[in-house]
Amino acid sequence: MAVMGARDRIDDLVADAGLYDGSMLPYAAVDKAKVLHRLTVDNPAFHYAREDQIRRVMAAGFDMTAGECNLAPSAEVLRWIAGRVTADMITIETGAGQTTVLFAALAKHHYCCTEAAEEIERIRTYMEGIGIPSGNVTFLLGSSDVALPQLKIGERFDFAFIDGCHGYPFPAMDWHHIDKLLRVGGLLGMDNVELRPVREHCEFLEENGSYERIATITAEGYFVRFYEKLRDEHREWVDQEYSRSKRDR
Repeated sequence: MAVMGARDRIDDLVADAGLYDGSMLPYAAVDKAKVLHRLTVDNPAFHYAREDQIRRVMAAGFDMTAGECNLAPSAEVLRWIAGRVTADMITIETGAGQTTVLFAALAKHHYCCTEAAEEIERIRTYMEGIGIPSGNVTFLLGSSDVALPQLKIGERFDFAFIDGCHGYPFPAMDWHHIDKLLRVGGLLGMDNVELRPVREHCEFLEENGSYERIATITAEGYFVRFYEKLRDEHREWVDQEYSRSKRDR
């Protein structure tokens, strides 16, 4: 998720593309321009920073205000996702927010893993208010290290966006569980690459050769990388180019 204040205007992007005709909802699930436009008009704030969280943030040398906050990715990230999600896709993300609304509106079905019950309720209320059926998304309430191993969907994901806990080892752990359910040729987004645990996992993906980086989006010190999955693989070191290259000699 982007830092607060690092949000661009999606409606400018949509208008430049000549996609939005000014009509309001309800919209067809494939009408991506209207979904993007509605998100930027409303710019819904689904997150809430508690006092204890603020104290930890400030103790680490960062600035944040308690209360409702908007941690949505940049407009370009949302546009990139919207440009590639199709109505036959099964999608998943860790973390929740405006991307949840976007995936739920555009995909066949979306799975969202978050441990913030209040975010789920805000997102459901917003979706119902703009005409997106809440049944389009399955929420997995709980920490991803508990919820993801229990997930059984009977099919494989087409698009995954990892934007949950950014502390070590969660970015890699979220990928580990999701990768086993992501089809070859599927898409993966890694949010907040400026943070070391995410960046180092991206380095693994790129050096190991099982994923190919296809896009990098930046905005005011905020980075997102998108990948295409090239192959399934075993997790033992002998099966990983990255691990073989790093062994002691």
